[in-house]
Order: sequence, then C-alpha cells, then structure tokens
Amino acid sequence: MKTGTEDCLQEALEYFGSAIYLLQMLGDEMNVLSAKKNIAKIEAIFNGDGDDISHDEGNDLRLSLRQYKYWLGKLGEQHPITIRRGELLAHALNCSNQGVAAERLLTKLAATSRQVHGPTHNCTLSATSALKDVKERRVFIESRKQWFHALRYENEGLTCVVEGPVSASAGGSSSLQEDQLKMVTLSLPISDVLPGPGTPVVCQGLSESIHLNGKIGDTRGFNKGKFEVHFEEVGFEPAIIRHENLRILFELT
Repeated sequence: MKTGTEDCLQEALEYFGSAIYLLQMLGDEMNVLSAKKNIAKIEAIFNGDGDDISHDEGNDLRLSLRQYKYWLGKLGEQHPITIRRGELLAHALNCSNQGVAAERLLTKLAATSRQVHGPTHNCTLSATSALKDVKERRVFIESRKQWFHALRYENEGLTCVVEGPVSASAGGSSSLQEDQLKMVTLSLPISDVLPGPGTPVVCQGLSESIHLNGKIGDTRGFNKGKFEVHFEEVGFEPAIIRHENLRILFELT
C-alpha cells in the first residue's frame, strides 16, 4: 500500500472518529452507527490482507470479537484501529446485556488510549464517552413505571438515589429541554428499584448459595422478583437470585 494512501486512510479515520465523539455527545445514535460503519470499511482496506474480515458486523457479538482479536494480533493493543474495534466489541457486549465485560473492556481501552495517544485524541475521547454511557446504571422504578439512572445507595443501603426519568432504551437521548425540565432526583426504598438488563451487581445475604455471596455478575432476565444473574468469574453457572439479595455495583474493582 502506498504511503499516500495510508495517510488518506488515517485522515479519514480521524475525521470519522471526531464525528462519532460529537454525535455521541448529541445523542444521535443513528449517525453514530453510520460513522462507525464507515470506519469499519476503512479498516477493512487499511491492510490488503485484511479483506477477509467483514465490515458489516452490526451488533453481532461473535463477529465483533473475531474482528477485535484480528486487529489486536495484527496491530497491537495501542493502535487506534484496535482501540476502535475494541469499542465496537464493547458496544456489542453491552447490547447483549454483558455490562461487566463491556465496562471492563472500555476501562482498559480508555486508559490505553489516554496513556499512548493523549487525553484529547479522538480514540481517547470516544472510548471515554462510551465508558461513561456504559457506567450509567439504568433502573426501573416500579411505583412510577419509568426508567431512571441509579446514582448511589444511602441509609446503610436501604434506599437508592435515582435521577430521571430517562429514555426507555439504553443510549436514548434525553437532551431535549422538555425532558430536562422533568428530571427529578428521588431517594427510594431498594425494593422499588429494579436493575435494568446487563446491570453489574453483587450478591449478598444468601443463606443457601452462600458461595455466591460477594460474586460479581450482570442481570439478564427478571421474573416475579427474581433475576437471572450471569457471573463474571469462570466456573460459576448462572443463578436465579432474589432482588433483595442483589446490590448494584456503581464501580467495578
């Protein structure tokens, strides 16, 4: 590949990277997806022997993982292309309700990009913005039948401070002035606050499955006051856990 062509491709990547950051700030998810597809097309031709990697991955988790591993092996973890592929993988993980894995990956990507490329680089800004979105803990308030963002626990964990309402779908824009005027902050009993799909949680107070106390996972399904929790630690099968035995993790350690 000619050097001039590589320079043009790099410029295109920088352009669409800037566009993604600005569009994410505006909550324009449709054009964010379009920009990411353009980046994927550029990446597919960046190296001639990478043409076998499909760029139309959508939200397919397996394909996103395969593409990330491909670029990780080819260019290393510090290259902007690898970081962007990692961000797309994190998006696919989050869409699959694998919130813990998505947050851990984005934390790593943002830190790597910040250290190597600096805090103002497009890769850093985009990964940091994506991490901020993933760290929002969406919860459903039963008494109001609305979605909110959980902020923290208070009163020795008996109440949860929430802010909202927010969009019913993750990533939905709530930037309109009309929505902002309706935003309220409430302190509610934890029994009224249900973690949304993919929310990082930790088990506590289990008397039968005591080996699960302290284990981290994410919520996948909900039925009659119980959640299906998939655990991060290898070797632990998914389990059905009562709502009162789960606490939202606001920071992954």
